[in-house]
Amino acid sequence: MTSPRVSIVTPSYQQAAYLEETIRSVLDQHYPNLEYWIIDGGSQDGSVEIIRKYADQLAGWVSERDSGQAEAINKGFTRATGEIVAWINSDDYYLPGAIQAAVDLLEQHPDVALVYGDVVAINGEGEVINVQHFKQMGLDDLMQFKIIGQPSVFMRRSVLEKAGFLDLSYHYLLDHELWLRLMQHAAMLYTPQRWSVARYHAAAKN
Repeated sequence: MTSPRVSIVTPSYQQAAYLEETIRSVLDQHYPNLEYWIIDGGSQDGSVEIIRKYADQLAGWVSERDSGQAEAINKGFTRATGEIVAWINSDDYYLPGAIQAAVDLLEQHPDVALVYGDVVAINGEGEVINVQHFKQMGLDDLMQFKIIGQPSVFMRRSVLEKAGFLDLSYHYLLDHELWLRLMQHAAMLYTPQRWSVARYHAAAKN
C-alpha cells in the first residue's frame, strides 16, 4: 500500500544559523513519500549554499524576494502535490517520527481537517525552556484566541484548498487566521505527542 504523499514547505530568510538543522529534521524523517520545498526570500547570509547542499533531496527550491512569510509559504503550497501539507519554519525543526505519526492519525480520522501535537520550546542556544502542552480544541476555542502550535500542525490538502491559502495581509497570527478558516470546513484533532521544536530567539517572529 502506497503511503500518502506529504508535502513540507520551509519558508526562510536570513536563517543560515538554523536552516540546516531544519532541513535535516525533515529529510531524516525517512518518510517514504515525502515532497520537500524550500522557499527562500533572497537570503545573503549563506542560506542558499546550505540549500544547494541538499538540492538533490528536495522537490524544489527558490531564492527570490517576496513580501514575507505568508507569500513564501503560499509559493510552496502552490507547488505542493501532497495529500497532506505542513510548513516548518527555518528556525524550528521536527522531532523523529513526527510525519509518520501525523499521517497515521489523519488516516485513522478521515473527517478532520488537521491534526496537531505538542511543541518543545527552546532558546537560541538550543536549550529547552518549556514544553507547550495543548488540548483538544474547536472553533469556539480558536475564536477566544486559544492557540495551537503551528510547527506541530499537519493539514489535509483538500480542506486547505477549500479554505484558501494564507492571507498575505497578515504578518502575525497568519497561522491562527488560517486555522479559523479551516475549522469552517472540518474539525481538528489533538494528540499528546511531541512532534516539533520551536526556537525562541531575539530574531524570531513571535
